[in-house]
Amino acid sequence: MKRSNARIHFSPALLGLGLFFAALLSVPAAGQESVRSRAYVGHESDRDVRNFVSAYPAAAGTRLDDCLTCHRAGAAGTDAEREYSACGYCHLLTYPNARYKTGLPGNYRGTLNAYGLAYVKGGRTTEALKAIAGEDSDGDGAANGAEIAALRFPGDPASRPGLPLAPVRTLSWEAIHRLPSRTQLMLMNTTKEPTDDYVVYKGVTVRALLEAAGVDLAGAAGITAFAPDGYGMDYSIDDILQPFPKGYYYSGPAAIKDKEAAFVRYPPNLPTGLQDGKEILDAPWLILAFERDARPLDPSAYEKGTGRLAGEGPFRLAKPMRDLGGDPARPGRPDRSQKSKAFGDGWDFVPAIDHNAGACVRGACVIRVNPMPAGFEEFDWKNGWPLIASRRLVIFGRGVK
Repeated sequence: MKRSNARIHFSPALLGLGLFFAALLSVPAAGQESVRSRAYVGHESDRDVRNFVSAYPAAAGTRLDDCLTCHRAGAAGTDAEREYSACGYCHLLTYPNARYKTGLPGNYRGTLNAYGLAYVKGGRTTEALKAIAGEDSDGDGAANGAEIAALRFPGDPASRPGLPLAPVRTLSWEAIHRLPSRTQLMLMNTTKEPTDDYVVYKGVTVRALLEAAGVDLAGAAGITAFAPDGYGMDYSIDDILQPFPKGYYYSGPAAIKDKEAAFVRYPPNLPTGLQDGKEILDAPWLILAFERDARPLDPSAYEKGTGRLAGEGPFRLAKPMRDLGGDPARPGRPDRSQKSKAFGDGWDFVPAIDHNAGACVRGACVIRVNPMPAGFEEFDWKNGWPLIASRRLVIFGRGVK
């Protein structure tokens, strides 16, 4: 899955725009999570939010108290389909993505799903919502009112009464910290960022995490880890069950004093026993990290002025490097950004190097074990902001009971 360039626009016309910093309340019987409001801070009382909870008081604070009820993500088959979150799709109106040529919304009406369009057509009032209760906006065979009563999205044909919600396991910050942890030095090799970073991450191996959650991995092909904006990255079962090749440590770039030529950052306290050009002594694992260089990860958030995802935490899926140009016994070394000019000193950009930083999901808050079993509605992985606020992780999919 590709990276979603999360966008943000503060407009009272959007139903529940945001999804950020809401407190989580568990609803075990439904197998999902409920929140007091999924609207962005400052938008909990917007006109459309008030109208919806007025028409359907029982839906207040549930998964439907959310922009996904009336807004859609990018359409399949277009460039914008990489915007998995309805918020990210809306944000394209304020922060267009130059890579997207097709599927862009022309206006805010263009960000609405079939249910949202019916609501607007009816006059954007509480009465308009009640008037369309008997309609089947998404064409899935269930009336809008019946879907809402069953806590299913009336604008999404993949969400309907009778389709059970996937079982989930929710792990708190405290529960994850009680698991055996490990600390590992990793090279985070970027493709386009100005620097590569040697980082000391502390966290829990994904294998131990899944075992602690009671996940049966028999027949599992791997996992997908999701960020709060809907971005996801796949990891194979081999990535989970065994360590990665030992990384290599290079101190040479530290001697580059020219700020324009320098491209590697080092942690303030390096492990002992490191030698330039030699293996890092401990083989790294795929981990759910919660500390970077002995400090808790900065919480993920929308960056003001750009709408992009900033911060790493509270959890980050950290994937070590694999290899350099087909030599699996020797993982890659640092190299300069793809955007950097060539300096000819042996550290310029090399396409064959595993640029693993892009495979390390920031703000990891949902893990799906693949393949997803048939006959269930997936957990709301497109909306992870409430999990960021409460520092929780949700696991669902194959082998989850």
